[in-house]
Amino acid sequence: MRNIKCLSVIIFFLIYASGLIYAQEKKISAVFPTWEPYGYVENGKAVGFEIEIFAAVMKNMGIKVEFLHQPWKRCLYSVKNGIADVVISTLKVNERTEYLYYPEEPISISRTALFTAIDKDIVFNGSLEGLKNFTIGVTNGFSYGPSFDSCDFLKKDASTETEAVVTKVLLGRNELGVGNVAVVKTIAKRNNASHKIRFLEPLLHSQKLYVGFSKAKKHKNLTTDFSIALSEFRRSTEYKNIMEKYSLD
Repeated sequence: MRNIKCLSVIIFFLIYASGLIYAQEKKISAVFPTWEPYGYVENGKAVGFEIEIFAAVMKNMGIKVEFLHQPWKRCLYSVKNGIADVVISTLKVNERTEYLYYPEEPISISRTALFTAIDKDIVFNGSLEGLKNFTIGVTNGFSYGPSFDSCDFLKKDASTETEAVVTKVLLGRNELGVGNVAVVKTIAKRNNASHKIRFLEPLLHSQKLYVGFSKAKKHKNLTTDFSIALSEFRRSTEYKNIMEKYSLD
């Protein structure tokens, strides 16, 4: 009889514990920076095509999401230290794999390019050596590919937001800026300045962007489940509607 009671207690505890884990996974916090059209805040609400995709996939998985808007470095700090569950979105950078789980399925593609004011005759042949006499605006904490990131002879002027990088180029404070093509185009369009900037070719890089899940929050299984759900969601009409809404391919 005593053994039966002990077994019952153990079973109850296991069910209770698994219930707690399930409850914790039913609501997560996702941090994101201002990176329009990928993610941003409009009228006090988190919007952007990556935000909408992530929210839709989580809804399909039965998980509620609290979106928290933060500067990029703060986003990384939050997921690294288990303050937040997810960061939207990130390149797969070696140093970040120490504290992030990456799904197999990317959430989008990032195309990164240099840009300048339309009246500047700066050219780029793919060699960073030719840019050493220019000041290049970058967003603090962002990665622009291994070659650019590790290039110590470039003069880089860091800002906390990409919009400041664009503004400095338009004002002539920096000769060049670097950023995601879709983001820079969106910022320029919002400021009626699309005709005032031009992108330099070739691209610095084109890479996959991922939702990063916090290792501190032990989200390995959730990462796998999300990857499968995201892959399925891409075949839906809802996914196509989101991409069309933001004028994306």
